[in-house]
Amino acid sequence: MADYKLDNVVASMGLTEDQKKHIIEQSIREEREEIVNQALSFIENIYVHLPLKRAKNAIDPVERLKLLKYRLVKMNELDFQREMIGIFTELRDLHTVYVPPMPYQSINFVLPFIIEEFYENNQRYYIVSHVNEDFEHESLEKGVIVTHWNGVPIERAIELNGLRTYASNDNTRRIHGLNSLTLRSGSKYLVPDEEWLYISYITKNQEHYEHRFQWQTWNLPENQAQNSNQAVTNLKAYGSLGVDFEATKLQKIKKGLFAKNSKQDNQIFYENDFQWSICNTSHGEFAYMRIHSFMIYDRQKFIQDLIRVLEQLPKDGLIIDVRGNSGGYIEAAEMMLQLFTANKIQPELFQFINTPTTLRLAPEPWRSSIERSIDTGAVYSSGYPIGGHAYYVDEINQYGRKYFGPTILITDALCYSTTDIFAAGFQDNNIGPILGTSESTGAGGANVWEYYDLFHPLGYPVLPRNAQMRMAVKRAIRVGNNNGTPLEDSGVVPDYLHNMTRNDVLNGNVDLIEKAASILETMKGLHHLPLEVF
Repeated sequence: MADYKLDNVVASMGLTEDQKKHIIEQSIREEREEIVNQALSFIENIYVHLPLKRAKNAIDPVERLKLLKYRLVKMNELDFQREMIGIFTELRDLHTVYVPPMPYQSINFVLPFIIEEFYENNQRYYIVSHVNEDFEHESLEKGVIVTHWNGVPIERAIELNGLRTYASNDNTRRIHGLNSLTLRSGSKYLVPDEEWLYISYITKNQEHYEHRFQWQTWNLPENQAQNSNQAVTNLKAYGSLGVDFEATKLQKIKKGLFAKNSKQDNQIFYENDFQWSICNTSHGEFAYMRIHSFMIYDRQKFIQDLIRVLEQLPKDGLIIDVRGNSGGYIEAAEMMLQLFTANKIQPELFQFINTPTTLRLAPEPWRSSIERSIDTGAVYSSGYPIGGHAYYVDEINQYGRKYFGPTILITDALCYSTTDIFAAGFQDNNIGPILGTSESTGAGGANVWEYYDLFHPLGYPVLPRNAQMRMAVKRAIRVGNNNGTPLEDSGVVPDYLHNMTRNDVLNGNVDLIEKAASILETMKGLHHLPLEVF
């Protein structure tokens, strides 16, 4: 009860203990009912992937929410929050999440190391790739191989953890299960089940050890936690945002814990929104560019900075690396594509689900399409570019081609939302091949809206204690050779696959860059031809 400020008010009213208990329980029930009712309304009337998720996952979140309303009083606070998170988790959609109230939004649980995967002789291993500089241990260090997690084989432990994520398919669930193994967000996990855990590992000298760890807390400042869970309303983020907020938060935590002792090659140069370098490989000299995020608040400056750098780079080939990029502003990503092709970029298309509620929310030209569905019975609106307006295609093509060598894109299963859309646009517009370290991108095919963007135009109240919801409102469908294919759950399948090596994980992706360079070498003089030649 300590979380409820109502306690102090009730205590001063001179009531009996039973009366106090009744008032507090009634207030708690009303708060929870408000959260459940809004979740029910949004999923039933706004959630664009509901038909897909019902069919694919054999779930019914609407009925589950209705049943929850009858159990509210008897549930304690932690059980209620777990149930809400569980209902949203079943959707398998990183865009569509329930964020519990403070303090869960600001508390995170961490271990002093990161585990990554690599392959050797077609066998997958899990290696400690980063260790916090303040952590001292006689045997657990960068490079040890983790074999067990609390007595469970590490592969199985990652699989089980992946089931607790929102990721949509087996491949992405495994990667997200690994990514969140040693970093747990309070907004998703609430509190860890384990008070402590045992890690079994093998050192470089083939010695076997086991060590007991306790979770440490990593608290974001309250205003930062809240800002990360709210829309940037003055920028009208609801119109163009596509991002996995949870992954973005984990990236910030990783940076805070491990960036100090992460050594970067001297050849890497930093711009505000990207990194670039020139790589000397056995196949020649190639340009390399890393885009960590598309949270680009000034897309014109972003594009102009890119152009300035591209003009300096060698023309024999460019490697664009978007691994781990959890998304951002769709317009920034789609504007970037034009710089690498002589053809006019055709943007991906977006659709609303047709309901009376989306009719109230949708701007033109989607609104007219939703109105027509009354007569046609169509489930989805017509598809339009994210910008909606007629001049959007000209806007994202205003600069034209600026890099004239062949280009290859590197992706992984953590590429999500806007980065899914970027990869789809790269492939659908035949810009070049895609080299993946996973079998597909993260498969987040939608434009995400925050609760604020939803309740404000509909006249709904704010959620109690600053609880939050996010919702996939417009789904992305592909163009070109993949015309009409939804991105959700499928993602973008790469043209080539690379299994990360020990050398990649510990020494700056050297084998991955070599693989990309070998593909670029075959493309010299052929980059003007269609993708099918590769």
